[in-house]
Amino acid sequence: MQTAYKTYAEALFSLVTEEKEEELTQVFSDLNGIAGIFKAEPDFIKLLKVPTIPVDEKLAVIKEVFEGKIHVYVLNFLYVLTENGRADSFSKILEYFTSLYNDKMNLVDVTVTSARELGSDTVEKIKAKMTKVTGKTVNLTLKTDTSVIGGVVISYGNTVIDGSVRSRLERLKADIAGTIA
Repeated sequence: MQTAYKTYAEALFSLVTEEKEEELTQVFSDLNGIAGIFKAEPDFIKLLKVPTIPVDEKLAVIKEVFEGKIHVYVLNFLYVLTENGRADSFSKILEYFTSLYNDKMNLVDVTVTSARELGSDTVEKIKAKMTKVTGKTVNLTLKTDTSVIGGVVISYGNTVIDGSVRSRLERLKADIAGTIA
């Protein structure tokens, strides 16, 4: 059984790709912009979920905030989500829409986590290697996490390549514990 957020994401994606495929990137950009607004203003989503506020008032707020500023498909999509009480699923819908978009555009999101900021040469080498490994254009996200200690952790899709010093130390610790026991 398919979950509701996938159904909504697929419906919007199909509509755009069938009707106005050339505007897919604009729709994707607008969805991400709305996600940023919802993240910055979490009370906005809460407002759309309040059962005591009539739906037409919620739709009027969406219209006032977004009309003329986002693609009409995205505006109508927000109306549908609000009317069906699914506005709180927006982030999951966007996550799945992103995977559909990435597949269509031959893109892959890759996250590289390191203990400290990586130099531009290293970043370019990682990007080139991941492009070769995945066969797709790479959207690289860089993160720092001092617990990595050294090396990098690369994740994309359901794959994690852990080349961190922390994981090597943990494996060494387990090996030593296994030898002593």
